[in-house]
Amino acid sequence: MKLTFIGAAHEVTGSCTLIEVGNIRGLVDCGMEQGKDLYENVELPVKASDIDFVLLTHAHIDHSGNLPLLYKNGFRGVVYATSATCMLANIMLRDSANIQMQDAERDSRKEMRAGRGPVEPRYTIEHAEGLLKLMRPCHYGELLQINEHVTIRFNDAGHLLGSASIEVWLREDSDERKVL
Repeated sequence: MKLTFIGAAHEVTGSCTLIEVGNIRGLVDCGMEQGKDLYENVELPVKASDIDFVLLTHAHIDHSGNLPLLYKNGFRGVVYATSATCMLANIMLRDSANIQMQDAERDSRKEMRAGRGPVEPRYTIEHAEGLLKLMRPCHYGELLQINEHVTIRFNDAGHLLGSASIEVWLREDSDERKVL
């Protein structure tokens, strides 16, 4: 069992934690850093395509904003979130993708005038839509066994519509741990 803090270790934005148990890999959140970048988040130490699942605590962009990028890079697992978080993420991630595309278009015009090549968006609406198809709505209090190593339960966090703290039971061989 191993937890690796990818983002928001020294600041509040860019929340992302890698869980490794047995041969399973998952993330808790996959957020985008926002505001002044005082500390650089670490890169994922595994390929996006090797991640089996994501547990999303809520839809704020600093917790969900890099999910379409994860999809763009090959993630095709399941994103578990409360029903309300799934609905809000549908709005917020599409909006974020539009912003990414508009920013890239604006920056491309500047770069082209300077004789350089175009700027690619971090991700597009197609990446956001692909990711949204992977979301699985969950109910508060529902005990859900993801696989033989991981069981979860979402609990109301009261932060935002659909926000949750997530109880995660990790099992590897005869060892079982619970993290919240």
